[in-house]
Amino acid sequence: MELVFLGTGSATPTFERNVAALACKREREVLLFDCGEGTQHQIIRSPLKRSRIRKILITHLHGDHFYGLIGLLTSFQLNKREEPLQIFGPPGIAEYVRFMKRISETDFNYPLKIHELTIGKEPQTILETTEYWLEAVRVRHRIYTLAYSLVEKLRPGRLNAALAAELGIPEGPERRLLKEGRDITLKDGRIISSGDLVTPPLPGRKIVYITDSTYTTASVDLARKADILIHESTYDNDDRKNARRTQHSTVSDAVQVAREAGVRDLILTHVSSRYLNRGNVIQEQLEQELPGAVLAADLMRVVIPASGRPEIIYRARNSSRPSRKNEKDMCAMRKPEQ
Repeated sequence: MELVFLGTGSATPTFERNVAALACKREREVLLFDCGEGTQHQIIRSPLKRSRIRKILITHLHGDHFYGLIGLLTSFQLNKREEPLQIFGPPGIAEYVRFMKRISETDFNYPLKIHELTIGKEPQTILETTEYWLEAVRVRHRIYTLAYSLVEKLRPGRLNAALAAELGIPEGPERRLLKEGRDITLKDGRIISSGDLVTPPLPGRKIVYITDSTYTTASVDLARKADILIHESTYDNDDRKNARRTQHSTVSDAVQVAREAGVRDLILTHVSSRYLNRGNVIQEQLEQELPGAVLAADLMRVVIPASGRPEIIYRARNSSRPSRKNEKDMCAMRKPEQ
C-alpha cells in the first residue's frame, strides 16, 4: 500500500501546496480522498495512473476539497474509460455532478455510482469488499463533513516457497490453496498441511483521513489503533482563536486525536497558506509535541509494507515525474513517543 499526497494546503493553492487530495494506491486500484482544484495536474506529476482510480471519497462541499472532481470525471470520459467508478460524499455531491453535466452538455458512458452519506457521530461501514472495508463518521466543521478510514481484513500469511519446492509442490492452485489456509493432497498421496508452510495471517493495515474538523471524540473513535492517521492542521498552536472560529484544527488538536486513539504514526496536512513565508512553525511545534510525527509535503509518498515500518519518499526537486532513480530524502518513519 502506498499513500501519495497530491495536495496538502487549505483554501487556496500556492506554489508549494496544492489544495486537498490524497491517493491510496493498492495492488489493483487507487482510492482518492478529496479532489481539490488542480488534482489532475498533481496526478500527472506523480507515479499514479489516473485510470486505476476506482473510488473517490469527498469529505465535504467546501471548494478546496471537490472543485477538481468534475474535471477528473470528464477526463475519464474523454479517455474512453470503461471501468466502474464509485463516489462517496455528503448530500449534495450527486446534485453537483448532475448540474455540471447539464450545463456543460456532457455525459459519462462509464458506470458511475454516487453514494450520498448521512452518517452520525459513530463510525459506520459504508463499503465492504473481499479485502477491506471503508468506514465514515461525521466530524465537527462549519458544514456537514465526513472523515474516512480504510481497514484491511486479515491477509494470507507468507508461503515458504523454498520449502514448497523442496517438497515437490508445483506452482499454481496447490500453493494458492495452502496460502488460503487449506491442506492439500499431492498426486503421490502425501498430505501437506498449510500450517507447515505458511506463516500465520498478517494483520490488516488501517489508514484514517480526517480533514476538515476541529477536535472531536468522533475522530478518536474512527482513528483508534490506526497505522497511519492523516489529520488536518490548518493552524499552529498560537492561532487557536482562528481555529475555533473556523472549526479547524491546530497541531495540538491533531496530536490529541493521535494520542487518544493510540495510532502508530501521525501525518499532518491541510496547512494554511498564511504559513508560506513563516518558516517551519508547524513542523517545529509538531516535533516538540510528538517526535516522529510528520508534516506532509505535496507529492510526498508513504510506502506502507505488509509488515514493518512505513517509509517516506519525498519528490526530488525540479523533477516533473519522480522515479525511484531520482527520489531523495528517504527516511523511515519513527514511532511517535506515547
